[in-house]
Amino acid sequence: MWVLVLIENFKTTSRTSLVVNFLLSLLVCAGLLYFPSCGDLPKLIDQFVNNTISVLSLLVGFTVAMFTLLITASNPNIDEIKKLNTDFMLYSEQVSIFKMLLIRTAYIILIESILLLFNLIYPFVFQAGSMTGKIFFSLDTFMLTHIILANIGSIVDLYFVLTKKNDPASR
Repeated sequence: MWVLVLIENFKTTSRTSLVVNFLLSLLVCAGLLYFPSCGDLPKLIDQFVNNTISVLSLLVGFTVAMFTLLITASNPNIDEIKKLNTDFMLYSEQVSIFKMLLIRTAYIILIESILLLFNLIYPFVFQAGSMTGKIFFSLDTFMLTHIILANIGSIVDLYFVLTKKNDPASR
């Protein structure tokens, strides 16, 4: 059930982190619509969608590699975070730092994959110059920015786990 991944991610992410992520994504989205760099917005949207497909393909591959590293790495720090619990609760149990990282990475892979599918069908369903096309372009921009920011957060958390520099549970 992919919906469980969404629910678990939002339950194991701090409200502050979510708000900052969503606000930054909203600012980028609004900026792209409000300040187009030239008068031909439909052409820019088409170019953006074409570039987004390549970017998302790379991000999905990278995130799957990060997920694989997390679940297969033989590192004492990873063994330790399997035992350390966060303050987050799921199903009446405390969530370990390891499980939190797995949930976040699975969430990122899920959203990246949905966005990739969306961008593959976008040119066939929407016209970039129509109001509907602009609305879905805005949603696409928002979600792409959101997932890039979430990916950066997961990379930083994984870095702290592997180098044992800080406690990612406090994020």
